[in-house]
Amino acid sequence: MKPIFTLNELISALSQSSKDNYKTIFKNLVLEKNVLDEYLNWSTKKYVRNGIYKSDNFELILLCWEAGQETPIHCHSGEECWMYLIEGEIEEVQYQKHENGDVEPKGIRKIANQQQAYINDAIGLHKLKNNSKGRTISLHLYAKPIESCSYFDEQSKTFIKKNLSYDTYKGEILSSKRVSSI
Repeated sequence: MKPIFTLNELISALSQSSKDNYKTIFKNLVLEKNVLDEYLNWSTKKYVRNGIYKSDNFELILLCWEAGQETPIHCHSGEECWMYLIEGEIEEVQYQKHENGDVEPKGIRKIANQQQAYINDAIGLHKLKNNSKGRTISLHLYAKPIESCSYFDEQSKTFIKKNLSYDTYKGEILSSKRVSSI
């Protein structure tokens, strides 16, 4: 398979393929930040979920992170997730969920520019954090799209189900009522 340099090439390759080939397609990504300029949106309050494309089979989301921003510990509702780091550094902490509902860290890794990561619920839960001193940009492929997921609330020590939405979609800012991140 030849390298993929644009979002249109990526969407086309994913649309013409099955989930079995998504790993190979993602491994051939050579995306530069300037290809994503129209999708870059930032917030000092939380990381921003910028929806790029969504079909019945997959969705592409560009996450824009200010320094120190992070997700809570969360699942992927039975779906698969591939991540490609465009710029910056992400720290991923993976967790195991015990029968009693407790969570325990089971591994930490750093993901740097142009590196990739993969997770599904069989691997475990995880938490992502922009660990760099500046901004970080990561592209996420979910197969199938994730409409809701459960996240671990650190204060109550319980899992809470949350409906997911985008902050922007195809470069357009959505109303504040629909803005939601885990």
